[in-house]
Amino acid sequence: MADITTNWVTFLASNDRRGGTAAVRTSGLKELIWKVTLPESVRSSPVLRDGVLYVTCRNGILYALDSRGGKERWTYQAGDALRSTPSVSGNLVLFGGDDGAVYAVDRTAGRLAWKTEIGGQVWTSPVVLGDTVFSGSTNGAFVSMDRGTGKVRWKRDFDGQILSTAYVTEKLIYFGCGNGKLYALDPATGKDAWAHETDDGIAGAPVVIDGLVVVGSEDYTVRAVDAASGKLRWKFETEYGIQSTPAASAGKVFIGGKDGFFYALTLADGKVAWKSKPLRTITAAPVAAEGSVWLQGFYGATQAFDINTGEEQARMSLGGSLQSTPIVTGEAVYLATYPGVVYAVR
Repeated sequence: MADITTNWVTFLASNDRRGGTAAVRTSGLKELIWKVTLPESVRSSPVLRDGVLYVTCRNGILYALDSRGGKERWTYQAGDALRSTPSVSGNLVLFGGDDGAVYAVDRTAGRLAWKTEIGGQVWTSPVVLGDTVFSGSTNGAFVSMDRGTGKVRWKRDFDGQILSTAYVTEKLIYFGCGNGKLYALDPATGKDAWAHETDDGIAGAPVVIDGLVVVGSEDYTVRAVDAASGKLRWKFETEYGIQSTPAASAGKVFIGGKDGFFYALTLADGKVAWKSKPLRTITAAPVAAEGSVWLQGFYGATQAFDINTGEEQARMSLGGSLQSTPIVTGEAVYLATYPGVVYAVR
């Protein structure tokens, strides 16, 4: 796994998808280091590798920005709007486009390495396991591709949109679908291991920890199912649908709801450990740091809460909707906003 105190190479920091980081930050967000205004909105989360921030934008451009000053290193123009959070793997930056393609761009030069058409719109973040890339699309396609060439190894078609970024392990791949099912597939063949049915669509990504797959659904429910069998272990009902991806740390699962509450649930049984005051709609994924859990709100606030008590530790209101996930490091917190402004603060 990458050193995620300095590198944040994919959605929720690393390919374990837990939204956890070793960065110790219990205060801050008082000083602006730099900001960059992009031409259009940002619907994705930034990623960080070796001092370079990679951000996709609705104008169809992937930006490589210097993390210390925000200076543009290079840009790459894709075929259509971009909403996919990039993933950095080796020398490649991988992301999906509204043109239905998965792109691999050289991360030092900004040149296209390969492009694979899978159809629909690719809003998920590509996930890398070894030499294989996995991604889903709004047309229901879920595809396995060669990391070096982009060649399709296998493809499955499902009867619902795939907006849920996959969690990939050596044994199984887990992702949610618009048809209301949470799937587990064999990563080598794409064959079903199991499918767990909910009562509405699943847009958020699942997290896998301690033998459990935890995911939220638009049916107002957070579920934990057995990672090997798909059998329900526990469920927790909120007051409205759930689009947020959970983070897991310190024996808890953290997730936001469209009901405006931020929940900390006990991983073992799904009981409420703590619950925030009303925050209005929450769709972004939280990030669990050591001692703190961070959240960007739909209406412009970035907040840090004590991981054990839920007490607010830090807050900054930058204006504009914040639907992406912040990058939390010991040196800075990097934020991208819906209006297209990228910030570095401390």
